[in-house]
Amino acid sequence: MKVTQCTGEGQGSCKRCSDKGKWNRNWMCFLYKIEGYEGCYCSDCVKEIKAEAGDKCLEN
Repeated sequence: MKVTQCTGEGQGSCKRCSDKGKWNRNWMCFLYKIEGYEGCYCSDCVKEIKAEAGDKCLEN
């Protein structure tokens, strides 16, 4: 799973936090893109997504 820093200036929001109804605003330099996922994500959500992906790999 490839994680890269989002580009751009100003502020953005984490897609997963927004989907969960959590209000969020982050500077773009603190948001990350995940290969295979649409949108940018905060570091907490990146950790959660990686953990979920790891759990799925262990199940197979």
